[in-house]
Amino acid sequence: MEAREHLQPAITVGALIVGRDGRILLGLRAPSKKVWPGHWHTIGGRVEAGESLDEALVREVQEEVGVTPTEFRLIATVRERQPEIYGDALHHVYAVTAWQGGEPANICDEHTELKWFSISEMRQLTNIVDADYPSFAYQVVTGTVS
Repeated sequence: MEAREHLQPAITVGALIVGRDGRILLGLRAPSKKVWPGHWHTIGGRVEAGESLDEALVREVQEEVGVTPTEFRLIATVRERQPEIYGDALHHVYAVTAWQGGEPANICDEHTELKWFSISEMRQLTNIVDADYPSFAYQVVTGTVS
């Protein structure tokens, strides 16, 4: 038995950043990343010890794209889709609808590219980490999230 089988799942946060035009910002994970290399993903990462989910979200967005979320809400919690490859994890997906600090920019080595996608463009991606991201984004953009 591997040691990681006894560990708690990793806890992560991810931001579906929603622009004024309803487009969603995603990052293309660098090929050097251990988890989901070469896939379009939310902006985010692991929650550190002693950190709340909201605190982790703000920190990760600041570290990865240089802006500070000011309006956000948790919209989904999902288990890792491929735990046998990437380890067990619980992902907390947020909608970020306002931020301070200008336009998000790729300021770290997590992603090789940032891009704004329409929901229909998201649905066409074959290398998106979670096939439910377009549905989550649609709910946010149309206001159908409770």
